[in-house]
Amino acid sequence: HALLVHGPALETGGFFYDACTGSNTISEQDAKRIEARMQRITKEKQTFERLVLTKAEAQAMFSYNPFKLDIIAQKVPDNQTCTAYRCGPLIDLCRGPHLPHTGCVKAFEVTKNAAAYWKGQASNPVLQRVYGISFPDKKKLKLHKAWVEEAKQRDHREIAKKQQLV
Repeated sequence: HALLVHGPALETGGFFYDACTGSNTISEQDAKRIEARMQRITKEKQTFERLVLTKAEAQAMFSYNPFKLDIIAQKVPDNQTCTAYRCGPLIDLCRGPHLPHTGCVKAFEVTKNAAAYWKGQASNPVLQRVYGISFPDKKKLKLHKAWVEEAKQRDHREIAKKQQLV
């Protein structure tokens, strides 16, 4: 079982989500399982329910997760509220909303995974980071993948290696 940590949208498109998986890592097979599960979830058209929580309520809700407790302690001032969203069985801290329901996502892909330290510090636990991207239709995902491939072909670092310039 993994503890979800956080997962912001990226300015460059897509998002990532960090999870604490103990000594387990996320493999290529896991990525395929994540994609398959996302397909099922999108077909269910699960709605997003906004929950407004006091700091104490949020701490009680996420008492099993030390990462969430740290986020709440650092980001939610005393006597203030924060929001979480419920989607199916999942409840997570989120400013949201992003979509009315999961059915709005018609194309989803896990793009890569990596390890990351909690808060970027090597003395903290290692997290598994999964990157993904989603689109409202499959055509946009296909165009995105073509753009990424073209960008790889034009990567000056790779071109320089091929031309033995470095």
